[in-house]
Amino acid sequence: MSVPDPTFLAEPDAVADWRLVVLLDVATETGLLDALPGRPADLAERLGLDGRGVRILLDALGAWNVVVADGEGTYGPGPGAPDDAARPVLHHHARAVRQWAGGLEDRVRGQVPAEPRPAMPHPDRWQAALAVSARRAAPGVVDAVMAAAPGAASVVDLGGGHGEYALEFTRRGVKATLQDRPAIIEVAGASGRLAAAGVELVAGDFFETLPDGRFDVVFASGVTHTVPGERVGELFRRAASIVVPGGLLAVQTFLRGRHRTGAIFAVQMLANGGGGDTHAEDDYRRWLAEAGFAPPEVIDLDEGRRTVLLARARARD
Repeated sequence: MSVPDPTFLAEPDAVADWRLVVLLDVATETGLLDALPGRPADLAERLGLDGRGVRILLDALGAWNVVVADGEGTYGPGPGAPDDAARPVLHHHARAVRQWAGGLEDRVRGQVPAEPRPAMPHPDRWQAALAVSARRAAPGVVDAVMAAAPGAASVVDLGGGHGEYALEFTRRGVKATLQDRPAIIEVAGASGRLAAAGVELVAGDFFETLPDGRFDVVFASGVTHTVPGERVGELFRRAASIVVPGGLLAVQTFLRGRHRTGAIFAVQMLANGGGGDTHAEDDYRRWLAEAGFAPPEVIDLDEGRRTVLLARARARD
């Protein structure tokens, strides 16, 4: 199965069938996909599941050729079965479907959903899902940053999570530091690939603490649209304290009114309940100016789906 973007990043006509997404997530979470091949009754007994439910689920997955049954009633993986790369993305899809279906109306009414956003029991899957689209986007995004700061020797990636952007910077010969919350840093460091590439990992909330020293580039991807506007201004002020004089602040985000993907992405931020939104370009210009940055260069990538704002730190008095 090809790997789609997480639901709220995909084009409106390019989202996987929500029924398939939920079926696959249930089959994964219950262990059914990993337990194949087998007959429904045997699988149910082995996994402690309901036999009728297992049979119905497998039959439905057969409609998409995720599983196939032989003449003896034994189900096995079919040509539509997700590979290891697709599974975390599909899990992310399913979580978004549940958020939109279970709480969006309450959010629009200004109420807290009776069943608030599902917990994130698998931060590793969440980061793996986000890494899929980031891996595709990173070369173009880093190209834009390096064109604006060709002599950059150091970068701090705030909220860098999976590390795909930090890794791309290191491939360009830039020393990269990645900061994120402790639970995310634990996931990011587990494989050892970031450390092997020379990426320094710093655990901590960047609204509370920042890495020591100053950097040629302060980079933030997928961060500013997750928080209310006043916090974006705060983040830019904090970024100004760790960028070298004349250094670059680079922000990748979705701008309100720029592309239809941004409008859909804002719905996910509403469903999350954290106050995030897709902010307007004029807002970014104001927040950057107030934090001591020059007017940004605004670059659209992926036909406008993604936007990178590049703002130079003004000389300090």
